[in-house]
Order: sequence, then structure tokens, then C-alpha cells
Amino acid sequence: MSGFRTTLWSRLEDAAAGQPTALNDFARRYRPPVISFLRRRGLSEADAEDVSQEVFLRLLSRELLAQGDAAKGRFRNYLIGITLRVYSERRQRAGALKRGGGQKHVPLDDAPPPAAQAEFDTLWLKELVERALAKVEAASSAQHQVLCLAGEGLTPTEIGERTGATPGAVRVALHRGRKRLGEAIKEEVASYCSTQEEYEAELKTFSSFLG
Repeated sequence: MSGFRTTLWSRLEDAAAGQPTALNDFARRYRPPVISFLRRRGLSEADAEDVSQEVFLRLLSRELLAQGDAAKGRFRNYLIGITLRVYSERRQRAGALKRGGGQKHVPLDDAPPPAAQAEFDTLWLKELVERALAKVEAASSAQHQVLCLAGEGLTPTEIGERTGATPGAVRVALHRGRKRLGEAIKEEVASYCSTQEEYEAELKTFSSFLG
């Protein structure tokens, strides 16, 4: 993978400028892990949607776009930082209303707690793999099926009994499916990386899925 001519930050600029395609694609790709992260913190579906909407409104603000582009850091780290900030401000605002006090400012550049970062990374990976699996299914339903069954812990023999294929045919489909999945994951990772260095670092994070 050489070169990132259309960087994440340029797509964010397009979304911030109100281009419907860029905005819809951006939300489709990156909202699910944010929603899941917020739901795990006890928010209702409606409240998680509200907070998520505020997260992306802030992310697309000119000020934060400039900060993020200048920082050239990992996008998902940047996103979890904004998510935690909005979530914390919401809790503080609710507490302040009960106490009749003011709202405490949450610095954007505070490093996310390691546990929260690890949790968000897991949710991010889950969404990324689901998108990659959808690409495999679109290309080969048979490969998608054996990948899913293998993911449930079934052996090639058991998968063959389930699908009517020979164990040898299952092994071939698994090999090809895993290769296709690995390529799809690489495509998904490249879609949000801005530099070759970030891309290579992300591939190390997801190396267990790349074979």
C-alpha cells in the first residue's frame, strides 16, 4: 500500500463542507463503535444516539479538524478522545444541574484512560471485521459461510457435514476466504489512515486477522 492520495482528513473536510456522500459514508463507517462504546456506559439507545451526534458535529468543526490534521495522530485515538469528552461533559452537566452548579471543562488533549482506549479498540476492530466480512460475502457466499462456521469453532470436517462439502474443499475455501478477508481488512484500514506509518501500525494491531 503506497500513498494515501485521498486522506481521512480530506474526506472529513468534504463532510464538514456538507457534501452528502462524504457525510453519509463517514457516519456509516464510524458511528457504530461510538454508539456501542456509549451504550456500554449505561446510556439508552436514544441518549447514545444524541451523544454520538454531538461527537460527530464537534469532529467536523473547523477548529477540531485543524487540530487533528496538524497532530497527524491515529484517527481512532482522536475519535475516542472526543467521544470521552462529550460523554464526560454530559455527565458533568447532569450532575451540575442537580447540584445547581456550573460545568467543568474537559480538555480535549487529555489522553484517554488505557482501559477505555482498549475497549474502544475492540469495538472498532469488531466493526472493521464485520465490514470486511461483508465484502467477502459479496464476493463469495461459500467462503463467507465457512469463515463464519470456523469462527464458531467448527472443524473442517464439521463444516463439511454442515454444508455438504468435503473436508478438503472446506480447507481450500477457508484458505481463500481468509486471504480475501485479510485483503478486505487492509482496504478498510487504509480507508482511515493518513500515512504509511499509521497504516503499518494499524496492520500490526490487527495482525491476527491477516494471517
